[in-house]
Amino acid sequence: MRGRTPLVIRRALSEPLLLVAAFGSILLATTTLVALMAYAASVTDRGVRQAMETAPLSLTSTTVTSSVRADDYARIDQRVRDRIARGYAGVPNRVVSGARSDSYAMPGQEGRDRPDLTRFATYDDLREHAELVSGAWPGESAPNAGTGADKGEKESTVEAALSEPAAAAMRLSTGSEFEVVGRLDDRRVRVRISGVFRLTAPNGGRWTGDELLRAGSQVGDYTTYGPLLIPAKTFLGRFATGVSATWLAVPDLGGLSREDLRPLAASVTGISDALKGDCAGCSISTGLPGMLTQLDRAALVARSTMLIPVLQLLVLAAYALTLTARLLSDHRRMEIALLRSRGAGSVRLAALAGGEALLVALPCAVAAPFLAPPLLALVGGAEVPFWQAPGVSTFVISAGVALVCAVLLALPAVRGARRTYVEEQGARGRGDRQGLIQRAGADLALLVVAALAIWQLRLYGAPVTETTGGDLGIDPLIVMGPALALLCGGLLGLRLVPLVSRILERATARRAGFAPAVGARQVSRRPARYSGPALLLTMAVAIGALSLATSATWRQSQDDQARHLAGADLRVAVRPDAGDQKQAFSSLPGVTALMPVHRVRAAMGGGDVDLIAAEATKLNEIMLLRPDLSDLSLAALSSRLTAQEAALPVVVTEDLAKSDTLTVGTAPVAVMVVGTVRAMPGTPAGTSAVLTDLSLLRTAAKVPAEATEWWLAVSGDDTSAAAAVLAKRGAEVTDVGALNRQLRDDPLAGGLQGALVLGFVAALAFAVLGFLVNAAVSARERRSEFALLGALGVSFRQMLGLLAVEQSFVIGLSLVGGILLAAVVAMAVVPSIVLTGQATTVTPSVILDIPWPSIAVLGLAVAAVLLVVVIGLARTLHRRGPGGVLRSGEDR
Repeated sequence: MRGRTPLVIRRALSEPLLLVAAFGSILLATTTLVALMAYAASVTDRGVRQAMETAPLSLTSTTVTSSVRADDYARIDQRVRDRIARGYAGVPNRVVSGARSDSYAMPGQEGRDRPDLTRFATYDDLREHAELVSGAWPGESAPNAGTGADKGEKESTVEAALSEPAAAAMRLSTGSEFEVVGRLDDRRVRVRISGVFRLTAPNGGRWTGDELLRAGSQVGDYTTYGPLLIPAKTFLGRFATGVSATWLAVPDLGGLSREDLRPLAASVTGISDALKGDCAGCSISTGLPGMLTQLDRAALVARSTMLIPVLQLLVLAAYALTLTARLLSDHRRMEIALLRSRGAGSVRLAALAGGEALLVALPCAVAAPFLAPPLLALVGGAEVPFWQAPGVSTFVISAGVALVCAVLLALPAVRGARRTYVEEQGARGRGDRQGLIQRAGADLALLVVAALAIWQLRLYGAPVTETTGGDLGIDPLIVMGPALALLCGGLLGLRLVPLVSRILERATARRAGFAPAVGARQVSRRPARYSGPALLLTMAVAIGALSLATSATWRQSQDDQARHLAGADLRVAVRPDAGDQKQAFSSLPGVTALMPVHRVRAAMGGGDVDLIAAEATKLNEIMLLRPDLSDLSLAALSSRLTAQEAALPVVVTEDLAKSDTLTVGTAPVAVMVVGTVRAMPGTPAGTSAVLTDLSLLRTAAKVPAEATEWWLAVSGDDTSAAAAVLAKRGAEVTDVGALNRQLRDDPLAGGLQGALVLGFVAALAFAVLGFLVNAAVSARERRSEFALLGALGVSFRQMLGLLAVEQSFVIGLSLVGGILLAAVVAMAVVPSIVLTGQATTVTPSVILDIPWPSIAVLGLAVAAVLLVVVIGLARTLHRRGPGGVLRSGEDR
């Protein structure tokens, strides 16, 4: 007896079909779930890295400003740098400084009441961001012999460099010499231009807010030109008399992980309090803590949203495995009853069932971590290599999933181990018309829980809520909402199976034909036999259709966001003094229409607004306004904007609808609101904005209102050619196509799509596998019935028709129910889980897009595959002769 195979292995080998099906289900479940978890981690990490790399300098940098003098600059500089280094908590960073002097009157204008002005300035890193056009960088100038307050004191000439725009505006060149006079102390400074330079990236983040350096001139209460760039030592020696100095800290966030985001945000926030103790006059401004906190929330929301298809698949996998386990248990119920009647106890039978389940599940736990990366690579879900060594956490997830699957596989056998042989014989011929869940009313209770979860999802806008400790956390109930909705919808649909089967039986009983009558009778007599595969198929089809609807809605939303942010196919920023650019832009490839636009900040309704003045007659051709954003069509709005009224006609966002005055600069203008929009194209989300006609604005406000932008329409929605030409010219362009690609390539916003693809493929695999196993086992259990029919002269075509009627009932009911269920859940859930990459509400709002043609193709493909399975089973049964089956005594 030593070499005898253990009983658990012999029992497993006695049912190869069901055990192979169980193995396939567990392997598919563990591999897919491990892949989805790895995908979620990969996408969030990649999203955090990409957000760090692409974040504008205005968000990631920290700026410290203080008034300095020559004698205290070194002390303040050291303290600022020390506090910034501590605040960044080991994150690599670079601190650059700069300073500007007080104002000086331009040459020959010192006697005027409102002279044009200039300033001296110094920047640590200017030479890294500029290139000389002519001359040389300025050298050090000798410091003053005294304080410089004496007007008669002779000072050495200061060498300075000018930017190209400033040199042109001041009509200076390399070698020019002139004298400027201080506005505060009347001190005269002799200046020689040593060179003229050009900023390599004037629109880059480094110079954001420094309009004087970027443009060479700045118009306010006074017109200022310059600045005159001099070395730091010269500036401190001659101009640091209580002037403003600025330190800019630029961190290297490339190595930051998601776990580091909130600690770093708290540390950077503390720089302000720490610095004020050392430098009372220092002020600090930074957008980094807010950006890090928002990014941490976005990563958490992205991961929680990707858990939605994970849980849907988990529910489907659990039910598919439960269905296989029930088939296995039903097939062995007589064997188990005989073992029990011969003395086998419940513990022994449970041990056999558990050992058999572990025998199937353990290989899956080992194999899944190695199969997950190839699966991800095949479906194109993430930037995961085809092969990579799995980590400990991957094996832990795989083992946990496999263990749960083993419990589900063994549970029906353990539960049925208490029945005796006599009880099994009595129960064998009875078929429950309703399952345990329906009889207990649990499906109705589950519906209440699912409705509560979806209500919370729509209320909070994401599967994330605030914990009792004040932090953000994933709400398990909200995340489970869509999966629970699919499950309870499928369970409620099962209540229709007996009713529909009885209706089908009555309809076919009155008609001639063997297959329809017998098939409908079989379904009506034992509806519970068909409820299991019907629920599995319903949920699988619903998950597939829901995935298609979510993907289509997300893609449409990205397109809507890009069109709204751009406002037009192409939007080109120009200088107000650039002149008429119509000819230059109209000759671009594909441009069909264009209009000048004057964009400026104005005041209305007690706050600042974006004022957009355009050629109203061209709006209908160029502006990208989604129809649902206004009660009026764009053509109607355009017509109203051009109407001659006593007040300036304007279209405003809804928050400004009751305002009647617009302040442009310092001039108040009476306006009449002729239309409202829920969001103004060409402006960021939440921006209050005003749209008016350009020529009418010039007349009403009595301002030049020169074009600051040109909006272009391009034929065929292909902006690439025109955008390429503009890029070569160095123009600042907003391209709707580039925006669309940028939004779709955001891992945090688009991560859900890869999870949906993977879940979609796995759901269809579960459906086909479950249907195949159920149909094969059902056919094998009914071999004697089919053999008897064959002996009575039933042809293969009639037998095929019989099977087709039975299985078509399951397939048809599942397809219709699954698609309707997906549509209902999509309407309730999808608009709430489509968010921006920053985990904020989308503008314009999400519109559900259910791709009915794609869903129809999905239904036809599933039906075709399953009907092929039915035909294959019918051929297998037909090839077996009736004699052997009838003599075998099976299915007594």
